[in-house]
Amino acid sequence: MKPRLRNHRMGQSAVLRPRRVGLGLVGILLLTAVLAGCDFFFPLQALITVAPSSSGVAPFSVNFGSGSSTGNVVARQWTFGDPASGINNTSTLASPNHTFLDDGSYLVTLTVYDADGFSSTATISIHVANPSPSAGLAALPVHGPAPLTVLFDLSSSYDPAGLSSESAPEAIVPTPTGSIVAYTLDFGDGSQAATGTNTSQLVSHTYVTAGYRTASLTVMDDDGAVTATSIDITVEGTVATLPGPGSDPAGIAYDGAFLWVGDVTTQLVYKVRSTDGAVLDSFAAPATPVLPNGIVIGPSDPAGTPGGLAWGEGALWVASLSDGRIYKLNPYVPRTNPSHILAVIENAVYTPNGLAYGGGYLWTTDLSTGLIYQLLPSSGAVVGVLQIPGVGPNAASLSSSISPQAIVTDLPTGIAWRDGVLWVVSGDRLYKILAATGTLLTSIDAPGNAPYGLAFAGSYLWNADTGGPGSGALYKLIVP
Repeated sequence: MKPRLRNHRMGQSAVLRPRRVGLGLVGILLLTAVLAGCDFFFPLQALITVAPSSSGVAPFSVNFGSGSSTGNVVARQWTFGDPASGINNTSTLASPNHTFLDDGSYLVTLTVYDADGFSSTATISIHVANPSPSAGLAALPVHGPAPLTVLFDLSSSYDPAGLSSESAPEAIVPTPTGSIVAYTLDFGDGSQAATGTNTSQLVSHTYVTAGYRTASLTVMDDDGAVTATSIDITVEGTVATLPGPGSDPAGIAYDGAFLWVGDVTTQLVYKVRSTDGAVLDSFAAPATPVLPNGIVIGPSDPAGTPGGLAWGEGALWVASLSDGRIYKLNPYVPRTNPSHILAVIENAVYTPNGLAYGGGYLWTTDLSTGLIYQLLPSSGAVVGVLQIPGVGPNAASLSSSISPQAIVTDLPTGIAWRDGVLWVVSGDRLYKILAATGTLLTSIDAPGNAPYGLAFAGSYLWNADTGGPGSGALYKLIVP
């Protein structure tokens, strides 16, 4: 009699039936196969894995794996399809690494064996691209006055496909045949480019005229891949000469778009286009009328003789040789406009001549002593004093105890600022000094007969010359 269990809650009875537990047909067959050592459910099959990928640029290193192969694997044989690698073209490791040094497609083969001698084979294609060659270019010197002869060194150029693997000794890994087969070196000055096949030889070139040049090297490897690089060469000297707007151009400034030039003879300040020297505007240089005892002598709005000019704080600064003052001007409004003169600096310490603005300060060369004064633009107060090393101050205006041999007849006139460096005109030379210390960095010959004002316009230095050809000249320079 089958046992019954009454369900008191439902008021019904339930019959308990014992469950039959068994492996089933599939379980029986699986167990039988395992016990018999049969590979029916896990057949011998070779499978290949690669990392990081199956394609790359030579030299390309690939990690191969056979761990996903099925069956009772007891031995492996790899062939990488890379005969140039010598004995490293084969391996019996479970997870070998192989580096393909040259470009091309390689058929990699894995054969696995079981204990009964059965085998299974799998293949995979590895695609290796040709690496671009590396172009290396050095030059000596990279700057100097024209004419400038430069030696170019191309020897650091190489083809990566021509390098032996770092992961294997050269004794057993032949060096691939990749190489640079051609180069073209363009000197950047319009002359004929140099061409050749041997990058180990130096190439010489002479730059005849001043200018900023870019030499470009292009190399090509034996598979036709090309790479280019370049290097900048600065050839110092005069790159342009413009006629002066008046007979004696002295001070010069640059507002970011136009040149402003003061002329000591015409007593005018000119607005000049830097590309061709065209005069776009002009006005009388500022000066203060003489007022003895409150009585004006002469014109109430006289023209002054402009010395140095500078651009800063959105205004044009003019050092007046007539009254020793420094004027801050708005040159874009008429001289009769009350806002034309924005400020006037008076002093009893220096006689301003050359003028520059930089680092938040005004810099002026003193017409009396030959010293360089660093001034606060707001008041003209002196915060620093420099002198040109090797030139010294004008001893005639200082103590008579100074040796007569120290007397300087060529006073510094023009001055310009760029990136913490001052350029100063003294005599027929231009001096480059550190603004912080006055240390002399270098000096060069001035381009004209009577150099005066200086101003930087970008990377070019302009020099106003009062004694140039015709009616004076404006020189555009590349300086060290």
